[in-house]
Amino acid sequence: MKLLIYCRVSTEDQNVDQQAQYCKEWAKRQGHEVVWTLKDKESGRKPLLEREKFKKIILKEYNFQFDAVLVYHMDRLTRNWDDVTAIEKFFRENWEDTKLLVTNFDVRLDNAVGRYLFRTMMANFCYMPEDSMEKSRIGIERAKKEGKYKGRPKGAKNLKNRESPITIS
Repeated sequence: MKLLIYCRVSTEDQNVDQQAQYCKEWAKRQGHEVVWTLKDKESGRKPLLEREKFKKIILKEYNFQFDAVLVYHMDRLTRNWDDVTAIEKFFRENWEDTKLLVTNFDVRLDNAVGRYLFRTMMANFCYMPEDSMEKSRIGIERAKKEGKYKGRPKGAKNLKNRESPITIS
């Protein structure tokens, strides 16, 4: 099978190459041919139509032929609730020509059980970051009331290069 590998990380600071390498090795072990690798550095919470590389897959704008899209993990597709339906619909409607392969899960969108499992797993991947953000907001509000949270220093974008704004006493 000819594969398009789709790799995604959420920020410019993260390394997308390790996903690509893992997928290439997986494809080789399975006897597949990799014809293209797309590397995205955009948040999975970003709406699908704003993620140029993946949007082109869905809109069939690539001129090369492939039989399946391979992703390292299903959460690399999206973490946006609204896009789960669009992704599932695209692969379901094009299943004969374009399969979805995941290195750690056998995706089947050509039957009810497969679609149910896909949507259930994708719901978890969308829920987890949203739930984490909600819990963080609650913690930040509490820390602010206790005078322990001063906010992010001006210009601090990279979490690795700044001091924690929370004072631990």
